[in-house]
Amino acid sequence: MEISDVLRTRQREITVLVTEDDTLDRRAFTRLLQHEPGLRPVGAVEAPSDVVREAVRLAPDVVLVDLERTERALETVAALRRHCPRARCIVLTTAGDVAQLRAAVAAGTCGFVRKTVSVAGLREVIRRVLAGERVLDPELSVRALLAERCPLTPRECEILRVSRELATVAEIAAAVSLSPGTVRNYLSRAITKTGARNRKEAAESATRHGWI
Repeated sequence: MEISDVLRTRQREITVLVTEDDTLDRRAFTRLLQHEPGLRPVGAVEAPSDVVREAVRLAPDVVLVDLERTERALETVAALRRHCPRARCIVLTTAGDVAQLRAAVAAGTCGFVRKTVSVAGLREVIRRVLAGERVLDPELSVRALLAERCPLTPRECEILRVSRELATVAEIAAAVSLSPGTVRNYLSRAITKTGARNRKEAAESATRHGWI
């Protein structure tokens, strides 16, 4: 964002698009923002598939992205960076972990904060992001700095993450749109890299290290 854009933003209300699949949270965030000086919610979106379309239509300064469904949320951030490059994305998370933080940064988010942040705190994050800063949860940032470097590729991380929820290779393959054979290869490499005996141990090790 150019300096002139920042100056203009300071002189007017900052427009915010809220994306949240939980109806109560979506309404709560919108109401809170409506009563915060200098901020103006211009829309509230439930379905991840609608976020980019609404962002293009409304041209908000900031898009708040809910991180309850990790993969879709980060896909949304990446899509917003492509189609609405002037909008700044801030990811909101209930808990969050190091792997999510790293993935969010890689996807292009400008902010990563917990939903427990106060409205005044969120306003400050928004203003800093619009000024060109990247604002990340301090506790997770420290953990990310201290964490051991991840030896896994992004795809291996994704497949291990999915494997925690699904029982069979066929189910994992369908979830990530790959063939079962390709999934087995990724799992085999991940198991080797983590020094595990099987995919369950590999996923547990990757989770423990904050890689997924």
